[in-house]
Amino acid sequence: MRIIPAILTLLLAAPAVAAEPELSPEALQRTIECRGDLATLGAFGEALFSDKQRPAWLKPVSDNGHPGMLGLWTYRLDRPIEVFGRSVDTLSFLKQWVVVELPREAADAIVRDQKLERAPIRITEQYYRFITDEEGPMLGAFAPTDNSLELLFGGEAKPDATNTTLFVGCNYTPVSKAEFLAVAAQADAIVGRSAKALDETLKKPQ
Repeated sequence: MRIIPAILTLLLAAPAVAAEPELSPEALQRTIECRGDLATLGAFGEALFSDKQRPAWLKPVSDNGHPGMLGLWTYRLDRPIEVFGRSVDTLSFLKQWVVVELPREAADAIVRDQKLERAPIRITEQYYRFITDEEGPMLGAFAPTDNSLELLFGGEAKPDATNTTLFVGCNYTPVSKAEFLAVAAQADAIVGRSAKALDETLKKPQ
Protein backbone atom coordinates (compact mmCIF):
# COMPACT_ATOMS: atom_id res chain seq x y z
CA MET A 1 0.00 0.00 0.00
CA ARG A 2 1.19 3.53 -0.77
CA ILE A 3 0.57 5.24 2.58
CA ILE A 4 2.27 8.28 4.05
CA PRO A 5 4.42 6.90 6.92
CA ALA A 6 3.25 9.55 9.40
CA ILE A 7 -0.34 8.27 9.38
CA LEU A 8 0.45 4.54 9.06
CA THR A 9 -0.01 3.87 12.80
CA LEU A 10 -3.42 5.53 12.89
CA LEU A 11 -4.61 3.57 9.87
CA LEU A 12 -3.45 0.27 11.33
CA ALA A 13 -5.43 0.99 14.48
CA ALA A 14 -8.63 1.71 12.55
CA PRO A 15 -11.03 -1.10 11.61
CA ALA A 16 -10.55 -2.39 8.07
CA VAL A 17 -13.23 -1.53 5.54
CA ALA A 18 -13.59 -3.93 2.62
CA ALA A 19 -13.49 -2.22 -0.74
CA GLU A 20 -16.54 -2.66 -2.92
CA PRO A 21 -15.63 -5.02 -5.79
CA GLU A 22 -15.28 -3.29 -9.12
CA LEU A 23 -17.98 -4.18 -11.66
CA SER A 24 -16.45 -3.39 -15.02
CA PRO A 25 -15.60 -5.22 -18.25
CA GLU A 26 -11.95 -5.21 -17.17
CA ALA A 27 -12.82 -6.80 -13.81
CA LEU A 28 -14.86 -9.41 -15.64
CA GLN A 29 -11.91 -10.16 -17.92
CA ARG A 30 -9.67 -10.71 -14.90
CA THR A 31 -12.31 -12.89 -13.25
CA ILE A 32 -12.64 -15.17 -16.30
CA GLU A 33 -8.86 -15.55 -16.45
CA CYS A 34 -8.64 -16.55 -12.75
CA ARG A 35 -6.99 -13.24 -11.88
CA GLY A 36 -9.97 -12.11 -9.82
CA ASP A 37 -11.49 -13.38 -6.60
CA LEU A 38 -14.66 -14.92 -5.18
CA ALA A 39 -15.84 -11.55 -3.85
CA THR A 40 -15.85 -10.04 -7.34
CA LEU A 41 -17.68 -13.04 -8.80
CA GLY A 42 -20.21 -12.77 -5.98
CA ALA A 43 -20.69 -9.06 -6.66
CA PHE A 44 -21.41 -9.78 -10.31
CA GLY A 45 -23.83 -12.53 -9.31
CA GLU A 46 -25.64 -10.22 -6.91
CA ALA A 47 -25.91 -7.51 -9.55
CA LEU A 48 -27.22 -9.93 -12.17
CA PHE A 49 -29.51 -12.16 -10.12
CA SER A 50 -30.87 -9.94 -7.37
CA ASP A 51 -32.79 -6.70 -7.13
CA LYS A 52 -29.62 -4.69 -7.68
CA GLN A 53 -29.16 -2.80 -10.90
CA ARG A 54 -27.66 -4.95 -13.66
CA PRO A 55 -24.68 -3.26 -15.38
CA ALA A 56 -25.97 -1.61 -18.55
CA TRP A 57 -23.08 -3.05 -20.59
CA LEU A 58 -24.24 -6.65 -19.93
CA LYS A 59 -27.32 -7.80 -21.85
CA PRO A 60 -29.00 -11.18 -21.20
CA VAL A 61 -28.94 -13.66 -24.10
CA SER A 62 -32.34 -15.34 -24.35
CA ASP A 63 -31.10 -18.36 -26.32
CA ASN A 64 -27.53 -19.49 -25.63
CA GLY A 65 -27.89 -22.70 -27.66
CA HIS A 66 -27.67 -24.97 -24.61
CA PRO A 67 -31.20 -25.71 -23.36
CA GLY A 68 -29.91 -28.87 -21.68
CA MET A 69 -27.50 -26.99 -19.41
CA LEU A 70 -29.63 -25.89 -16.49
CA GLY A 71 -28.23 -22.93 -14.58
CA LEU A 72 -26.20 -21.58 -17.50
CA TRP A 73 -26.81 -17.83 -17.74
CA THR A 74 -25.35 -16.07 -20.76
CA TYR A 75 -24.75 -12.36 -21.35
CA ARG A 76 -23.45 -10.22 -24.20
CA LEU A 77 -21.16 -7.25 -23.63
CA ASP A 78 -21.72 -3.98 -25.43
CA ARG A 79 -18.05 -4.05 -26.46
CA PRO A 80 -15.64 -6.99 -26.73
CA ILE A 81 -13.02 -7.80 -24.11
CA GLU A 82 -9.77 -9.73 -24.47
CA VAL A 83 -9.84 -13.13 -22.75
CA PHE A 84 -6.71 -15.28 -22.99
CA GLY A 85 -5.67 -13.07 -25.90
CA ARG A 86 -8.94 -13.60 -27.81
CA SER A 87 -11.66 -11.05 -28.45
CA VAL A 88 -15.02 -12.15 -27.02
CA ASP A 89 -18.34 -10.41 -26.56
CA THR A 90 -20.33 -13.20 -24.85
CA LEU A 91 -19.81 -14.92 -21.50
CA SER A 92 -21.70 -17.23 -19.19
CA PHE A 93 -22.13 -17.92 -15.49
CA LEU A 94 -22.65 -21.49 -14.24
CA LYS A 95 -22.67 -21.85 -10.44
CA GLN A 96 -19.12 -20.84 -9.43
CA TRP A 97 -17.87 -20.82 -13.02
CA VAL A 98 -17.52 -17.73 -15.21
CA VAL A 99 -16.65 -18.80 -18.75
CA VAL A 100 -16.59 -18.05 -22.45
CA GLU A 101 -17.56 -20.61 -25.09
CA LEU A 102 -14.93 -20.95 -27.82
CA PRO A 103 -14.57 -22.97 -31.02
CA ARG A 104 -12.65 -26.19 -30.53
CA GLU A 105 -9.40 -25.02 -32.10
CA ALA A 106 -9.21 -21.86 -29.99
CA ALA A 107 -10.14 -23.74 -26.80
CA ASP A 108 -7.55 -26.45 -27.46
CA ALA A 109 -4.89 -23.76 -27.88
CA ILE A 110 -5.75 -22.31 -24.45
CA VAL A 111 -5.66 -25.79 -22.89
CA ARG A 112 -2.13 -26.19 -24.26
CA ASP A 113 -0.94 -22.65 -23.49
CA GLN A 114 -2.26 -22.71 -19.93
CA LYS A 115 -0.95 -26.26 -19.34
CA LEU A 116 -4.33 -27.61 -18.29
CA GLU A 117 -4.53 -31.30 -17.38
CA ARG A 118 -7.31 -33.72 -18.28
CA ALA A 119 -9.55 -34.40 -15.29
CA PRO A 120 -10.06 -38.08 -14.37
CA ILE A 121 -13.62 -38.14 -15.68
CA ARG A 122 -14.84 -40.27 -18.60
CA ILE A 123 -18.46 -39.09 -18.86
CA THR A 124 -17.46 -35.61 -19.99
CA GLU A 125 -14.40 -33.77 -21.26
CA GLN A 126 -12.83 -31.47 -18.69
CA TYR A 127 -9.42 -29.91 -18.11
CA TYR A 128 -8.07 -28.09 -15.07
CA ARG A 129 -5.17 -26.27 -13.42
CA PHE A 130 -5.32 -24.88 -9.90
CA ILE A 131 -3.91 -21.42 -9.36
CA THR A 132 -3.32 -22.28 -5.70
CA ASP A 133 -3.41 -25.99 -4.89
CA GLU A 134 -4.63 -25.42 -1.34
CA GLU A 135 -7.80 -23.46 -2.10
CA GLY A 136 -8.13 -22.61 -5.78
CA PRO A 137 -9.37 -20.94 -7.86
CA MET A 138 -9.27 -23.43 -10.73
CA LEU A 139 -8.66 -22.51 -14.34
CA GLY A 140 -10.54 -24.95 -16.53
CA ALA A 141 -12.15 -25.99 -19.77
CA PHE A 142 -15.10 -28.30 -20.21
CA ALA A 143 -17.44 -29.58 -22.89
CA PRO A 144 -21.09 -28.47 -23.04
CA THR A 145 -23.20 -30.83 -20.94
CA ASP A 146 -26.48 -30.68 -22.84
CA ASN A 147 -26.68 -34.48 -22.63
CA SER A 148 -26.47 -34.69 -18.82
CA LEU A 149 -30.09 -35.84 -18.56
CA GLU A 150 -29.42 -38.45 -21.24
CA LEU A 151 -26.51 -39.78 -19.16
CA LEU A 152 -28.81 -40.19 -16.18
CA PHE A 153 -31.02 -42.39 -18.35
CA GLY A 154 -28.06 -44.61 -19.18
CA GLY A 155 -26.83 -42.81 -22.30
CA GLU A 156 -23.26 -43.10 -23.51
CA ALA A 157 -20.70 -40.36 -23.06
CA LYS A 158 -19.84 -38.59 -26.32
CA PRO A 159 -16.32 -38.97 -27.74
CA ASP A 160 -14.20 -35.85 -27.23
CA ALA A 161 -13.95 -35.35 -30.99
CA THR A 162 -17.69 -34.62 -31.21
CA ASN A 163 -17.35 -31.55 -28.97
CA THR A 164 -17.04 -28.66 -31.42
CA THR A 165 -16.78 -26.06 -28.62
CA LEU A 166 -15.48 -25.90 -25.06
CA PHE A 167 -16.27 -23.52 -22.23
CA VAL A 168 -13.08 -21.94 -20.88
CA GLY A 169 -12.76 -19.87 -17.72
CA CYS A 170 -12.44 -19.96 -13.97
CA ASN A 171 -14.12 -21.83 -11.14
CA TYR A 172 -14.03 -20.02 -7.80
CA THR A 173 -15.34 -22.87 -5.64
CA PRO A 174 -13.15 -22.75 -2.50
CA VAL A 175 -11.78 -26.30 -2.64
CA SER A 176 -8.28 -27.71 -2.86
CA LYS A 177 -6.81 -29.57 -5.80
CA ALA A 178 -6.83 -32.78 -3.75
CA GLU A 179 -10.54 -32.37 -2.94
CA PHE A 180 -11.40 -31.70 -6.57
CA LEU A 181 -9.51 -34.76 -7.79
CA ALA A 182 -11.11 -36.94 -5.13
CA VAL A 183 -14.60 -35.91 -6.29
CA ALA A 184 -13.66 -36.14 -9.98
CA ALA A 185 -12.44 -39.71 -9.48
CA GLN A 186 -15.91 -40.65 -8.24
CA ALA A 187 -17.93 -38.75 -10.85
CA ASP A 188 -18.37 -41.63 -13.29
CA ALA A 189 -19.48 -44.01 -10.52
CA ILE A 190 -21.89 -41.44 -9.07
CA VAL A 191 -23.58 -40.88 -12.44
CA GLY A 192 -23.72 -44.65 -12.97
CA ARG A 193 -25.43 -45.19 -9.61
CA SER A 194 -27.86 -42.33 -10.26
CA ALA A 195 -28.75 -43.77 -13.66
CA LYS A 196 -29.33 -47.21 -12.17
CA ALA A 197 -31.49 -45.84 -9.34
CA LEU A 198 -33.55 -43.77 -11.79
CA ASP A 199 -34.03 -46.77 -14.06
CA GLU A 200 -35.19 -48.93 -11.15
CA THR A 201 -37.62 -46.23 -10.02
CA LEU A 202 -39.15 -45.94 -13.48
CA LYS A 203 -39.57 -49.72 -13.73
CA LYS A 204 -41.47 -50.02 -10.44
CA PRO A 205 -45.18 -50.70 -10.90
CA GLN A 206 -47.28 -47.63 -10.26
